[in-house]
Amino acid sequence: MKYLAGGLFIVFFLILMYLLFRIWLEGRRERIAPREIPGEALPAELRENALRPLRRLNAYYEKRNPELADDCIEETILPDEMLILGTNPGEIFHGRKWTKHLLQCDWKYWGQLSLNVERTALSRAGSALYFALPAQVRLDIWRFCIPVRITGILEERDGLWYISKLQFINNLNTAWVIGTWVAALVLAACLLLFGFALLLSI
Repeated sequence: MKYLAGGLFIVFFLILMYLLFRIWLEGRRERIAPREIPGEALPAELRENALRPLRRLNAYYEKRNPELADDCIEETILPDEMLILGTNPGEIFHGRKWTKHLLQCDWKYWGQLSLNVERTALSRAGSALYFALPAQVRLDIWRFCIPVRITGILEERDGLWYISKLQFINNLNTAWVIGTWVAALVLAACLLLFGFALLLSI
């Protein structure tokens, strides 16, 4: 039994390594050459004005200074209407207080986020604009880069555009992620089986 468990462990360990490599490879491709997101062809002046808050948000994320959270909100966001969905299930933020909390936590703990603003896709949504853009975050711990997709709504106030909705999405192939979970569970089962077989042989 221990030989069977050991053999299964080796097989699923190799499968796990392959799946992790595929996740890394697809993430790298998406960071280097993100897939094109379709949008509308808007007048150049409108597009330039609409991208202003996204450029400013990117600049604040580059500085990563928690003391500048209020300035960032004033320049880029409609705080009373703001709704942010983060990459984790519990990250649902609404209003000025929680928007500031998210920005400060991102700048302290999340990693270096870079928005590819020039590749932003814009589409009209009534008087507002829907946007989608590729980005990437370099995690502080391992310097590991994850591709991110950011979507949201832009609204105009007194001739200036502001962000009123934001959603951050980890741009990873979930099929490969689920595969790694399965492989990891089978590896754990093989280890338990191997340990049980060793105990029986004593």
